[in-house]
Amino acid sequence: MFSDGHIEIEGRRLRYREAGKGIALVHLVSTDALALTPAHGLLARTFRLVALGIPDGARDAGAIAAHALTALGLEAFNLMATATTVPAALALTLQAPARVRSLVLESPAAVAPGVGDPALQARLAEVATPTLILVGTLDDATATAVGRAYQARIPGCHLAFVYAAGAAIAADRAEAFTEIVGDFCERREAFVISRATTLINP
Repeated sequence: MFSDGHIEIEGRRLRYREAGKGIALVHLVSTDALALTPAHGLLARTFRLVALGIPDGARDAGAIAAHALTALGLEAFNLMATATTVPAALALTLQAPARVRSLVLESPAAVAPGVGDPALQARLAEVATPTLILVGTLDDATATAVGRAYQARIPGCHLAFVYAAGAAIAADRAEAFTEIVGDFCERREAFVISRATTLINP
């Protein structure tokens, strides 16, 4: 059962939903899209799952998220982002690398290299946190190209394609999503999937 809450950060009222115990897994989601998928419930069986709504497009969204997580008592955590919240997750990881144990980027097509904040894009090679990018095989060709571009620019980045999933991988393939994210957050550098592109089948 998820509990609902909110927190005031720099004049912004941020909503969050939380369930589970154990090591924290934070999912940065759009303020307008705080709906949960079945994958959230599955992940909450293993992690303290916190879905935090952050403002889309705000240049300081990473810093806002960092302050909010500190206020929630989360100093170290696994971090996950989907599509439009990917820039905030990358910014937070670059600002506070010691806090982010692992980074999962689901369908990061919205921030293709060369699009968005040039300063952030230029710093991708500085990301030292173990990173996993997930792309659905039913997503468009742009998503595949973006996934490969990120893998090439972030050192040690893993790229996995999830079979029979579109951009909303956590909704389309909840169990597969949960399995790979959970395994990655647990193992990090010892992740079982190699750095070669990998297809996650049913």
